[in-house]
Amino acid sequence: MSLSKLLARFANPVERESWDTLIGDNPGGTRYQNTLAFATVKGQFGWRVKQVVFETAAGSAHSYAQILACKVPLLGTLWYLPCGPAAVTTSELAAHTAALRELAKQQRRVFAIVANPPLLEDDVTEVELKNLGYQRVDPVQGDTNTAIVDLTPELSEIFANFKGTCRNHLRRAERDDVTVISPENTAATHAHMHRLMRLVGGGSAVLFLRAQNHSELLWNEFSRRDHGRFYSTADGEGEPAVMSYMIRVNETAFYKDGGSDRPRTSPGMSNLVIWQMIVDAKEAGPTRLDLCGIAPRWANSTAEHPSYGLGKFKLAFAGKRTDYIGALELPLRPAQYRLWRRFGARLAAKLYRRRYGDSTMY
Repeated sequence: MSLSKLLARFANPVERESWDTLIGDNPGGTRYQNTLAFATVKGQFGWRVKQVVFETAAGSAHSYAQILACKVPLLGTLWYLPCGPAAVTTSELAAHTAALRELAKQQRRVFAIVANPPLLEDDVTEVELKNLGYQRVDPVQGDTNTAIVDLTPELSEIFANFKGTCRNHLRRAERDDVTVISPENTAATHAHMHRLMRLVGGGSAVLFLRAQNHSELLWNEFSRRDHGRFYSTADGEGEPAVMSYMIRVNETAFYKDGGSDRPRTSPGMSNLVIWQMIVDAKEAGPTRLDLCGIAPRWANSTAEHPSYGLGKFKLAFAGKRTDYIGALELPLRPAQYRLWRRFGARLAAKLYRRRYGDSTMY
């Protein structure tokens, strides 16, 4: 779709009330980072959150995004759009960018915008990004590179599309009478989940886990809205050996968190948990399951990227990778932005980690 102009405004109370439904109309589909649950989490970790509607010149809504605002001493205000704006073409990105520039002018002292649009890596060039004023920065979301399972076929066809090793592990888990349960969202469940998340890769992997209270708040917020659910299989002594947390919003389900203990009763336990998520997501209505995070395409080993092994596991289900463009920064006040890049970003990250004990401010 080619857009000549969009206008950005803050959402009204009626729109905020139905926000989680509205974001299902976004180009590129729903992202859990655009939900009210995610906004509640980030509001507890130093961000002020506002919902924004992008409209066409005719006044019809085109897309929806959340702006997370953070005041940076001496520099002004930083805006961050998690998985936004919802632009899937360069022309859409151009229209959204112009609208954001105008909205930022009205708010004053916004010195830069961190954007993370659902634009595929191969659908935009560096020249086009530069012409729009963007600068590439390191990814701020773990699902910039991901694997997505298509849930539209019948379950038998979905199963048949898995790699052979994946199907064999699923059959092995069934022969071993492995069962998957959905434990309640309790402190005990959280404790088991934290333990297993730390054990990924046998406990030796380079992990960038969120603070425990950040993860728990996210699990609580999505669960209380009936948008989140835990999954678990147990070892021979009844202790959880593999766990996951799935978020489901509109047409998309997300494998948000997971962990496993290496000495599992059956080698197919992890596969069976994913399969149960697929079955439940399809039954509930989503048309895709985003497995949320694999290594970039340039990585060829775990030594090159910590998500390489996990990515191979996820790709056994999805078959193909999806690579988004990742994080972009749009400077609005050049002098302040230069200071931000020189030392402000590092200092803000350090202060954030010291205050919240979290791995990243984003």
